[in-house]
Amino acid sequence: MIRHLYSLFISFLLIYPIITKADTYSIGKKIYLGLNVGVFSPNDVDFNKSGSGIVSGVTYSASVAGTFEFENGFQLGGLIGYRLNDFLALESELAFVNFDYDKLALSTSGTAAVGGTTFSGTANTTYEVEGDISSLSIIFGPVLDLDVKENLEFFIGGGIGFSKYNDEVKSVGGSKGLSYDEDFTDFAAKFKTGFNYSLSNSSFLQLEYGFNFVDSGIENFSEDFSANSFNARFVFNY
Repeated sequence: MIRHLYSLFISFLLIYPIITKADTYSIGKKIYLGLNVGVFSPNDVDFNKSGSGIVSGVTYSASVAGTFEFENGFQLGGLIGYRLNDFLALESELAFVNFDYDKLALSTSGTAAVGGTTFSGTANTTYEVEGDISSLSIIFGPVLDLDVKENLEFFIGGGIGFSKYNDEVKSVGGSKGLSYDEDFTDFAAKFKTGFNYSLSNSSFLQLEYGFNFVDSGIENFSEDFSANSFNARFVFNY
């Protein structure tokens, strides 16, 4: 999916100079800073342990599979950008994210053990999960903007970087047999789009939708992580 999103982005980049026009409001200063707050909505993560083994300190039995589900969380962040011309800028985005686990939906029976405590799961059963994930990510990439009308712009962008995160599960179904606390650093990418609304010659309000990807999949265990984010950002040019 990431590959398709970037193909679309590159195509837009190639045709953009043909359809663009000058900004409806002039930003003479090249550098801008932004602060944002928003909602972070993780997608489910499937896992399938096809053979017995140890993952993040947890010993799994053979052929256990299921889905981790998450609650919505929050995102705080900032960015620094440099405007190359009227429609193209380069941005570096820093984001802190935190969200809780919700449930574990098992599709097959299996066991997991940590420190002498065993969690025994039943097929087609859902268990409450106590735990959370917190991350700090840095993304760098281009952003294109197009005037819609006076004081309003549409933008599209994307970037790559990394995510450093802590993944902690305290208990599943009241049992600590599937508990762990691990730190990871993985490749990350983001596609974003939204609108800029000018507040003055030196500031604007930005509403952004983002599709976020982290290359967190563990071979022979889990798939990669993705999430949708919705942010409101105040940006100041100087």
